[in-house]
Amino acid sequence: MELIPKLKSQHIIINEYAYQIESEMDKPNPNIGHLVELLSVFSASLLFHLNLEDTMLYFRMENHTRNSPTLVSLFEQYRKTMFGLKDLLLDYASKYSDPLTIEINISSFRSETVEIMRHLKNRIDREEAEFYPLIEDILRKLSADSEIL
Repeated sequence: MELIPKLKSQHIIINEYAYQIESEMDKPNPNIGHLVELLSVFSASLLFHLNLEDTMLYFRMENHTRNSPTLVSLFEQYRKTMFGLKDLLLDYASKYSDPLTIEINISSFRSETVEIMRHLKNRIDREEAEFYPLIEDILRKLSADSEIL
């Protein structure tokens, strides 16, 4: 499977877990144990995705963007926000890995979850609308150039 379609399919999975977390969290009496399980799978899926982006996407594209200051800047911007999101997620996931912590701090948990999910959805929307199409365009041009040679 090509990298961009794989990353997009991971977005679908991540969004599904985010939806399940939000749905459970919004119940009058959420199942805290289930929330912890969902958070664990969500966090692992998202971290896997972010690591794949970092190791495969950014690393691969660095070689192809060196001649374009605009692309270098864009890639650096995405990489920095990715690390910021990753750090935010790691802090959040470790803070709420214990059911008792969620139960005692349910209102903080809810507000932090809403904030995390908002950042994540914005990031995914931007990647799919701007970033991935740009990368696909670069890869198409590289493929066309190699066919000419």
